[in-house]
Amino acid sequence: MNNAPSPSSGRKVSCWPRWPEADEDTERAVIRALQSGRLAVSGSKSIWQSQNVAAAATVARMSGRRHCVLVTSGSSAIVTALHALGIGPGDTVAMTATTWVSCATSVLRVGATPVFFDATPESPCGDVATLAETPSAILGIHLYAQHFDVDAARARFPGVPVVEDASHAQFGATADGRRIGSLGDVSILSLQATKIITSGEGGAVLTDDPETAARLESLVMDSRRRTDVVSRTSANELEPAHLLHGANHSPPEFAAALLVDQLARFDRQARRRAEGAAILAGALDGSRWSMAADRSAVAGGAFYGVAVRVPAGVGSPAEVVAAVEEQTGLILDSVYPPVVEGPLYLPETIKQYAALRAPEVPLPHSRTWHREYVVVPHHAFLADESRLVHLAATLRGLDREPAALRPALPRDRPTIEVVMVTRGDRDTLEAALAGVAKQDVDAEVRLTVWVDADRVPAAVADTGCAVVTLGADGMLPNEPFARIAALRELAAAGCTGDFIAFLDDDNEWDPDHLSSLLAVADAGYPAAHSWRTLIDHSGSLATVDRFPWLPPSEAAAELFEQLSAVRVLEPGSPIVRDRAVIPAAGLNGMVDMGAWLLRRDLLRLLTFRRTRSEAEIQARVGEDDILLEQIRRLDIPVGCTETPTLRYRLGGMSTPEYRKPESPVPDATSAAPSTSAASVVTSEVSS
Repeated sequence: MNNAPSPSSGRKVSCWPRWPEADEDTERAVIRALQSGRLAVSGSKSIWQSQNVAAAATVARMSGRRHCVLVTSGSSAIVTALHALGIGPGDTVAMTATTWVSCATSVLRVGATPVFFDATPESPCGDVATLAETPSAILGIHLYAQHFDVDAARARFPGVPVVEDASHAQFGATADGRRIGSLGDVSILSLQATKIITSGEGGAVLTDDPETAARLESLVMDSRRRTDVVSRTSANELEPAHLLHGANHSPPEFAAALLVDQLARFDRQARRRAEGAAILAGALDGSRWSMAADRSAVAGGAFYGVAVRVPAGVGSPAEVVAAVEEQTGLILDSVYPPVVEGPLYLPETIKQYAALRAPEVPLPHSRTWHREYVVVPHHAFLADESRLVHLAATLRGLDREPAALRPALPRDRPTIEVVMVTRGDRDTLEAALAGVAKQDVDAEVRLTVWVDADRVPAAVADTGCAVVTLGADGMLPNEPFARIAALRELAAAGCTGDFIAFLDDDNEWDPDHLSSLLAVADAGYPAAHSWRTLIDHSGSLATVDRFPWLPPSEAAAELFEQLSAVRVLEPGSPIVRDRAVIPAAGLNGMVDMGAWLLRRDLLRLLTFRRTRSEAEIQARVGEDDILLEQIRRLDIPVGCTETPTLRYRLGGMSTPEYRKPESPVPDATSAAPSTSAASVVTSEVSS
């Protein structure tokens, strides 16, 4: 490549819009499906409306169709569409050679032979005029913000059914205003996770003909159909259709619930994509980089991605993809290779398909699209203007444009919300607050102090941070564990930042604590934690000779030996090497609450409290034990800085035996529980 990217400086830009968009509404939609008791089309009866039915009706309406049948994938959509049209062994189905391999594989699955026509210099969707023989059916595929010409296909082969694949152009429109998805004899959609409308994995088949719709239902529900009259003794809401022999291609209610949520977002996203495409086109104007797209597809914002031609001499698409990822954090795609030349098309390896490989045909234009274009994915066009301008500048820079002409890299400054819970009566509070103020991190840090008292401590008032006072209003439980867990949950529920961190009022952070955690989070970890350094009541380094989160006992001494064997604790060392998982018998992990940096959307899935057994209370199981239990149970990816940036003071509520002599030791009923010898997870809070 002529212009290799320079090494990136600082934190890599990674804040392109996430896809698919998901928030509290998405979570509620999926939970609703669970609560309905209706998990599958053949599952239990329910008075709750089927999300499959609701989503199918919306997809039909938005596609300009009368009927929609949802299926488990785009591949299943093609299979059922071809079966409904009577396509099978001895038939041929024509399609552009520039497409995803499953389009051809789906034809093989019905026993037909896929035949390919070349792309054109103007469009990867191709031209059926190059076909030498009349096919049994045509799979017309819209690709990369360009539309297959269904009218031309019908004119070339009158009477040949057209299956319109609108997976790259869901709910789009042609130049003359006709709805994409309504043009074929039957139309299909993939609803896979990368598509502009997704159910995670799924598909849809669309038709205006009620008889075809009935055949499709039978094909996807094991020869059955839905019925409005359900017998009291029926196991489900289906009955024999007496039409076509089917199979199970029906998606679960969870997928349909996600689809309902995503459909509600489409109009807003389409408008933003159209605006973003105009911004990128304008920023590339006058350069050798050109976007290949139908004007109507771009203007409507209903496109899977936009193909951009790489100027001669710049490098291969793979080199451009690598350079753009390095300089912007965005991963571009490449145009599909010709199916028959790609590594995934292997019909001869399956006995059923071995005889169905079509004769080879010249595919020069399909090869050109694969070798000379990159694809900007649709979610990139949801980004703000500065990011799209920078993307254009990066592309222009790869074409030897002087670096001085490129705009500066837009900076992403995530928001970290720091939560501190305090009664305000500890002499360590001021140092804890100062540690937050000294954080050297490329982020907006917002501190909220939750004061479990009627007045705001002077040390807190002087910081100017947000303060919430609770007082003794009877709204919170009195038991220490339940109280601090409730406070944690109240605080977390009110946070709006990208990340949340907790700091106790008797602990401190080194200045690089949040920056080191953020670097781990930037690698994709939704949960990151540090190590910690033990200190005593005066702030001096401290060492221990037993597990300090249990009272002095043989169990505490034995646990210290076990943790020393795996270097979580070490004799004579103040360092605690917290781990979410400790690879030793009987040890699950230990991470202090003040060591975590958690994505806010992850924290919505977690709770700080549950009922504890008497044994757990005696073992000092705390709210960070409970948090880590859930992180492990959900198999959340956890990263660690492997740096002791949390200064953890012994002598707090979870280690009362280390209090300075003049400090009273709380009795067992008032000491806040913290760490269990069974799960080995530590906590330190003030309540």
